[in-house]
Amino acid sequence: MRIATGAGAIALAMVACATPATAAAPASRTSGDICLWSGRDYSGASWCWSPDHGYVDVPPALHDNVGSFIAHADGCFINWISVPDRKETRVVRDGDYRRVYKDDFGGKIDAVAPNC
Repeated sequence: MRIATGAGAIALAMVACATPATAAAPASRTSGDICLWSGRDYSGASWCWSPDHGYVDVPPALHDNVGSFIAHADGCFINWISVPDRKETRVVRDGDYRRVYKDDFGGKIDAVAPNC
């Protein structure tokens, strides 16, 4: 009887582990950050930015390659068309997130800043 119960518990645990994760946005690494991922659904290479950092070019793995993001701070995503006088921007507000962003502005992001 104990073997059957143990086997049932193991099978249940395996099913629970195989269940896909929910699509809810994950918490950023630090409250007050905007976190970017290279893949959809908060997967792949990641990096977090804080408004205290000021203007920052995104790391090479995320340059024109942001697949998803979550914001726990206000900021601005920047696409440089011609440095330093032509840029395209997107305002980001605390609470914003996108599970799929690469097909949108995520495929253009070059930098993050506190303001547009």
